[in-house]
Amino acid sequence: MRCWLLVICALLAEAVWAQGETVRPWSVRLSVQVGNYRDSDNLLGFSKVSRAFIDPPSAPDNAPRVRLTFAHGGSVDIRAFSRSRTRWEFTVETDVEDSDVVLRWENVARVPRGFNLRLIDLETGRRLWMRTAPSYTFRSGKGVTRRQFAVEVDSEARIPLRISQLKAQQTRGSTVTVQFALSQPASTHVRILSASGKTVRELERAASRSAGLHSVPWDGRDSAGVALPVGAYMVEVTAVAEDLEQARAVIPIVLKR
Repeated sequence: MRCWLLVICALLAEAVWAQGETVRPWSVRLSVQVGNYRDSDNLLGFSKVSRAFIDPPSAPDNAPRVRLTFAHGGSVDIRAFSRSRTRWEFTVETDVEDSDVVLRWENVARVPRGFNLRLIDLETGRRLWMRTAPSYTFRSGKGVTRRQFAVEVDSEARIPLRISQLKAQQTRGSTVTVQFALSQPASTHVRILSASGKTVRELERAASRSAGLHSVPWDGRDSAGVALPVGAYMVEVTAVAEDLEQARAVIPIVLKR
C-alpha cells in the first residue's frame, strides 16, 4: 500500500473539517484484480479543493501485471465539491491474458446520501449504480488489455425504477389494451401468463420505452395465433433500466367473449 495515500486522505479531512465545511468530504477506493495480481490504491472523491497526484513510472522489470490509472496519469483524483454532474475517467490495463478482471469499489456506504454514483464501461456502454452493485467483471483478451471506464456522480435526487398504473381493459371482442407507466426510461417485456404462470403470449420483448404512460394491445390469442379460451390469465410487465435496475408488476385479467 502506498503510505503517502493515507497521508493525503488525512490531510484532506483535516483541511475541510478544520474550516467548518458543511459538505463532508468523501472518497471511494477503487481496486482491480486479475488472478493473484491486484492494484488497490486508487481514490476518487470530493473535497473542498481539487487534488490529483501522478504516480512515478515503474521500473521495467517491476511493472505491475494489472493497473488502474486516472486520466491525468495517477491513482488519486479528488475534485472540488460541485452540485453539478462530475465525471472521472480511468483505464484498467493488464497483460494477464484470457482472465476475469474484477473492478471493485469500497467505502460507497460512507458517501453522503444524495450523491448518486454510476459506473460506465465505455467500451460496452453498460452502466450500473455503485451503491447496489459491489463489483464489475470483464474478460481480458490476448496481449495487453486496456478497458476505459468512467464514474459519474451527481447530487440530484434519483427516481427509482417503478412500474405503476398497470391495468388491462378488454374492449371489443377479445381485444385487450394493457396500460402501464414507467418512472424512468427502460427496456420492457410484456407477457400474458396462464393461471399457473406459464407464458402463453409475449406481447413485446426488449422494447425501449421512455418514462411515462404506455399501452400495448393484445388480441386474445396465444403465441401460435390460436384464440385462447375464456378464463383467468395474468399480465406481467418487467422493466430494466440502463443501469440494470429491474422492476416487475403483475395483475390478473379475466378474458371474456
